[in-house]
Amino acid sequence: MLVFANPAFLWALTAAAIPLMLHMFQRRRTVVTPFPTLRFLKAAQKRSSSRVRFENILLWLLRTLLLLMLCLAFAMPVIRTTSAGSWLSRTRRDVAIVIDASYSMNYELDRGKVWEICKDAAAAVIEGLLPGDRVCVYLAAETPIPVIEKPTTEHATVVQAIRALTCLPGTSKIDEAVATAIAALEQQEGRREREVYVMTDGQSLPWHGFRDAEKHDETVNSEGRPVITREQRDAVTFFALLAGAKAPENVWPSDVKISPLIMLSGQTARLNVRIGRSGSAKQITVGVEIGGQERGRRSVTPDADSETDVEFVVNGLEPGIHIARITTPNDALPEDDEFLCLLRVRKQLPALIVGPQNATRYLKAALAPGAADDGVRQVDTAELDSVDLRDYQAVFLCDVFPLSGQAVIRIEEYAQNGGVVIVFPGDRAEIPAYADMEILPAPPTAVESIPVELSARPLRRIANLSGQVVNFNMSLPPGTVPTVALKRVLRLGAMRENAAVLITAGDDTPMLSGRAVGRGRVFMFTVSAERDWSTFPLTAFFLPVAHQLIRQGAGASVQPPHVVLNTQPLVNEVIPEYREDEIIATPSGNQLAMRDAGNRVYVIDSLSEPGVYTRVRAGAETPEPVMAANADRTESRLIPLAPAEIEEWTSFKKLFFANDPEELTKLVDEYRNGRSLAEICLWLALLLALLEWWFANRALRKQTGASEKLVVDLAGKVVTQ
Repeated sequence: MLVFANPAFLWALTAAAIPLMLHMFQRRRTVVTPFPTLRFLKAAQKRSSSRVRFENILLWLLRTLLLLMLCLAFAMPVIRTTSAGSWLSRTRRDVAIVIDASYSMNYELDRGKVWEICKDAAAAVIEGLLPGDRVCVYLAAETPIPVIEKPTTEHATVVQAIRALTCLPGTSKIDEAVATAIAALEQQEGRREREVYVMTDGQSLPWHGFRDAEKHDETVNSEGRPVITREQRDAVTFFALLAGAKAPENVWPSDVKISPLIMLSGQTARLNVRIGRSGSAKQITVGVEIGGQERGRRSVTPDADSETDVEFVVNGLEPGIHIARITTPNDALPEDDEFLCLLRVRKQLPALIVGPQNATRYLKAALAPGAADDGVRQVDTAELDSVDLRDYQAVFLCDVFPLSGQAVIRIEEYAQNGGVVIVFPGDRAEIPAYADMEILPAPPTAVESIPVELSARPLRRIANLSGQVVNFNMSLPPGTVPTVALKRVLRLGAMRENAAVLITAGDDTPMLSGRAVGRGRVFMFTVSAERDWSTFPLTAFFLPVAHQLIRQGAGASVQPPHVVLNTQPLVNEVIPEYREDEIIATPSGNQLAMRDAGNRVYVIDSLSEPGVYTRVRAGAETPEPVMAANADRTESRLIPLAPAEIEEWTSFKKLFFANDPEELTKLVDEYRNGRSLAEICLWLALLLALLEWWFANRALRKQTGASEKLVVDLAGKVVTQ
C-alpha cells in the first residue's frame, strides 16, 4: 500500500493550481482599433489561434505535473508490503530471531565465520526496531534453546545477549525453533505484525524438518511440541539470511570401527576410518595418533560429495585405555577435522568362576594355568553375594544351583548390563532349582543317562540362522572333528526368545545354547564342567570354547569406542564398570549430569561437550579415560539449499531471502519503511522541467507577428502567407 512519510507536504499539492491561474490571468485582451486593412489580419489570426491554445494546454499540463512531482517528493511517498500498516504511520511489531547454532556455522569465509556474520546481522535487525517493538531470540539446536524467551522491548539487553552467544558442537532443527518462537509471539497481547528472522548458513540438513512435516492446523504434535499451522504460515512474515558458502569445501573423519572390539596385550588392531568430503575430488592425508604419538598416515582421494574408507593397522599397544585421534587437513570448518575414540587393551579378560572345588578344578586349570594368574578368580557359591560382578567380563556358574533369590537377581542384572554368564549343570541341582533363573536359553526338563554304546558323539557347530541374535563363530581345526563321550546330559525344553542352539553332540543332542539378554549373553552347557558327566573337560576343545565364549560375549557387551553428542545413553552402556560413588568429568572438568531411571539404572542427561570424558576413583592418582564423544558428522556434509526449496518446504506466504547482511538490511528496510518513491518523483520532476523548457522555447521560436504573415505578391497586392 502507498503511505507518506511526511504527509504535511501534501498540502503543497494545492500549488498545482498556480499554472492554471497564471494561464488564465495571462490571456491577452483584444483591443479593437478601426483600421482599413484589418481584413488582411483576420485570416492569419484564425489560423494561429487553435495552435496557440493547444500549446498553452500542454505547457499548463507540464508545469502542473512538475509542481505535483515536487510536492510528492517532499511528502516522501512510500510503498509498503505490509497490510496492517496505517495510512500515515507504522504499526508496532513482535519479532522473533532464530539463529542456527549447528557447528557448520563455524565455516570460515573471506569476511569471517558464518556464525559471527549471523550474530552481527541479528544485532542489526534489533537495532533497527522502534522503541515499542518487542523481540525474542532462540537458538536452533537439537532442541530449541531460548536466549530471550519472551518478547521484550529491552533491545540493548537482547543485543548484548546475542553478542555473548557461542556456537554449539551439534546439529540443529530450524523447524522446531521457528515453531517455538512463533508460539512465544502469539502469547503476547495486542494486535501487532509478527516477523520471524532465521540466521543460518543455508545448509540443507537443518531444514529437513520442514520438508518432512505434515501441514496441518494443530498447534502441537503428538509429542507435545509446537508446530507451525497453516494460519501462521499465512500471517507471519519470514526472513531468511543464507550467509554460508555457495560451494563449500570440507573434509572430515565421520566414523571409526575397531577390530577386534576387545584387544589383548600384544594383539594387532585394525582401525577402519571413514572419510567424508563435500566439494570436488581432492587428495588428502589422513593421520592416526595414539597417546599423542603418530602411528600412521595415509593418502586418499575421496570422490566429490562422497565417503571412502581408509584402514590403519596398529600393534604393540600396552594394557590400558589409549586415546586415538584421527585427523584430516585443516580446512574452512576446523570443528570436524578431528575424531576421537578409545582403544581398550587388556592383559587378559577377567573371569569369575563360582562353584565347589570339585566342579571347577578343570575350568580353573584351563583358564588360569598359572598359580599367580590374577585374571581368573574362583569362589564358592556362598561367597557370591560378597563379590562385585562388575569387576569381571564373564561369570562361570558351575553346579551352583539352587541359588538364593538375591543372587539370582544380581546375576540377571549383571547379564542385562552387558555381562557374560556361562552355566554348567552339576549333581547338586534338582530340575526345579533352575526355574528361578529365567535368563537361561531354555528351561531344563530332565537329566538323562546315556548308554555306553551311544556315548561317543561328534561335536557339530550349528550354522547361524538369518536374524539370529546370538551366535558362535569359532571354526574347527582343519581335518578334525572333536568327539566327546557322554555319560549324562541335561535335556532342555523349547528355546526362549533370542535363544538358539549353537553346538550339538551328535545330530539331536544340544551341547551348547546361547541367549541374548539385554546387552549381555547367557550360555548354557548340557554337561558339567567335570568329567563325571562327559569327557568334554578333558578334550582339546574345552579351552578354546571357553575363551571364545568370553570373547564373544565381551564383544557384545563392550562399551563403544566413541559415542555421539546430544544423546542420552545408559551409563552402563558407555562407561565400563560404573559405580554410583564415582565422578565422571566432562572434557571441561565439570561433573557429568546423570539421573536415576529406577532400579539402579542411570541415564546421562545429555552429552553436550565433545572430547574425552574421565573417571575419578577414590584413591586413584590420575583420572581414567572412559568415554570419547564426537559431534554427529551428518552436519559436516555441507549441501547448500536453494531458496526455491525452502519456499516449497516452509510454505510461508510472505517469504524473503538474503545472501548477506547488507541485502537483508535492504529487505528489512523496504518491508518496514517501504520503498521510497521520493527519488523517483525528483527524477520525474527534473525530466518534466527539461521537457517544459524545451517545449516553451520551441513554442516561442514558432510564434510570428501579423506583419510577418503579410507579403506583397508580384502584382503588388498585400496577401497573407
